[in-house]
Amino acid sequence: MVAAWVGFPRKKQTITAILLEVVPPSTFGGPGTINTIEYLSNGRLELHPTCDIDPALLADKIRKSPTVDRDLKQSLEKNLDVSAQVRDKLSAVAGMQQVDSIHLKLENANILLISDESLISTRNALLKAECEDAIALNLSSGGVVCQTRSVLEADVVYEIKYHNTISMEERAKLTSEIAAKLELDAHQGSDDKVSGSQLFFGIRLSPNPIVLKSAAGEIKPCNRR
Repeated sequence: MVAAWVGFPRKKQTITAILLEVVPPSTFGGPGTINTIEYLSNGRLELHPTCDIDPALLADKIRKSPTVDRDLKQSLEKNLDVSAQVRDKLSAVAGMQQVDSIHLKLENANILLISDESLISTRNALLKAECEDAIALNLSSGGVVCQTRSVLEADVVYEIKYHNTISMEERAKLTSEIAAKLELDAHQGSDDKVSGSQLFFGIRLSPNPIVLKSAAGEIKPCNRR
């Protein structure tokens, strides 16, 4: 978990700490979305998309607050060091033994927020038909269904350090394979960088889970106990 310090909507106003669960970089799970959550044994939070949502429904509800501070950016990069996580995801890629390390750099970092009122109105708009059926299915299996309140959004660059024994041709090929596996783009003119734009790295959930009127038994919270 990391703490992002933000000032919203103007820098001179109150600065607030938002505690964010670290998640693998992705483009889903943004503010207002409904997901079934799972806390893994390694401490990570995993999101399983539960309901489809029209981006137009959220377009005027999401607010953006720059994280701006350089020291914060460096702290986030340190806390979001995902070398081990990336290695796990890339374990099936041939030639990974040629990689010495993978370092993450964040650029254009922002916090995306949605108000409690907008969370409620979004939930009311979605809770019907197939979305409600999907929620009921997950709840019946013991799942916890939650809405996202805020996310850390940033552009990411993975800088790959190879062992000296690998050739330039092999390096370029392996970088391309790594980019494909991570669903990112290889940097043109560079054989040791892959990048992605406007990805989510940290998520803050609404504390109260979504439950249906027919729900029975213990209600599990969205946040860690």
